[in-house]
Amino acid sequence: MILYELFKAFHYAKANRELKSKIYLDEATGLPNKNKCEEILTLEAEQNMAICVFDLNNLKIINDTKGHLMGDQLILNFARLLRNVIPQKDFVGRYGGDEFMVVIYNTSKTEIEDILKQLSREKDRLNSSGNNMPIDYACGWAISDADSECTIQMLLDKADYYMYENKQAYKKSKKS
Repeated sequence: MILYELFKAFHYAKANRELKSKIYLDEATGLPNKNKCEEILTLEAEQNMAICVFDLNNLKIINDTKGHLMGDQLILNFARLLRNVIPQKDFVGRYGGDEFMVVIYNTSKTEIEDILKQLSREKDRLNSSGNNMPIDYACGWAISDADSECTIQMLLDKADYYMYENKQAYKKSKKS
């Protein structure tokens, strides 16, 4: 009987670990999910911390013309691109749908600009290698400074504003 109870306890412990990982893991991309992103947003921003937000362009068009499986593949491709370019010490999460959130710790404006240039170069390299589903995205970012206290949520709101400005500029350029 004791052996049976011990087996059950191990079984329940394993099931609990699996459930806990599902709470914070986006199964489609393997990245932390919105729950984990929301948890991070409740924290105080550290000095020299940046938040970048990304929103895929044209996902609806791909879903409508090529199907949702291809749209899911686009999301996965972009998640992999982000994780390959963003330093491992930093956070990359899927905030929802086709939106992603990156937290870069102990950084500078120059480093953020360099990371974003590298991301753009890698995107262009992937798109020019015969990719029949090109990746394109809008991006915005904000960095904390030593003079003001803010939360990560405040940085996200600022980055989100710049991302939407970037997305609107993209839409206007497509109409021209």
